[in-house]
Amino acid sequence: MKKTTFFLACCIGLMLFASCKKDPIAPTISIYEDVGCVTENTQVYSGNEICVGFACTGDNLTQIEIVLSQDGTILARHSENINYGKNDPVTPFFYEHSFIIEATGVVTVTGTVTDAIGQTASKSFNVNYEEKPSAKFVGHYEGETLFTGTMTAEIAGMDPMEQVVTDEPFPVILDLVSGEDPNEVTGTCKIDDQEMEMKGTVEGNMVTFEAVNTTITYNYDMNGSTISPEMNVTYNMKGTLDNETLSLNGTCSGDGEIHLFIYNGTISIDGTLSGSLTKQ
Repeated sequence: MKKTTFFLACCIGLMLFASCKKDPIAPTISIYEDVGCVTENTQVYSGNEICVGFACTGDNLTQIEIVLSQDGTILARHSENINYGKNDPVTPFFYEHSFIIEATGVVTVTGTVTDAIGQTASKSFNVNYEEKPSAKFVGHYEGETLFTGTMTAEIAGMDPMEQVVTDEPFPVILDLVSGEDPNEVTGTCKIDDQEMEMKGTVEGNMVTFEAVNTTITYNYDMNGSTISPEMNVTYNMKGTLDNETLSLNGTCSGDGEIHLFIYNGTISIDGTLSGSLTKQ
């Protein structure tokens, strides 16, 4: 074979080999619309955790980066080295990451994926952040509630004895923070030095607290003798916020045992609570 013919044959062989070689598949990225992940124009509340997800394809993906920004200011950024697509560049690679930011208004989420030769693909979408409805209740409150009701003692072999209580003052300290749900608040409530964990549901300017159980000791005049029985009580309360004043109202009920000399029996309490607390 002549040298020229051999050279041409080699060139044709190389060209055929090169033509058989696959072109690199450029990266792609799209929003991962999985349950629980935010998508275009999702409404969320400031300070709530969100899950951001992207679906990516490409040859030898090496890095993914997610940026949350607002009006050109970066609020959060997360990047991670990955190794995906060498053996299967067309099956999507799903990636999720969670963020917590304090923001209101439109926040832009941008995902960028990069491959081994520096090719990139990006996808952006907007998330709408709103202020938590419960934020108005967050704070430290102090004030006084008034108890009005009856205490009834029942001793074996004796007629029931009832004592009426009218506008008995109790100091109250209430500390509230935002709950996990945007329509909830949590915190503590101290009534007459008895501290309780509180959880409430917010609707407009009203918060309805879940019933709480605690123990109280109350002085009771029984035929000239003062007794101080311990009673298990349940508080049910609601509050209405007007500017910096939280008006409380609710009920208090419970019972306990009496042990005085040879007398044994029970004592119960039932009545209402009302008062105003001022935000400090």
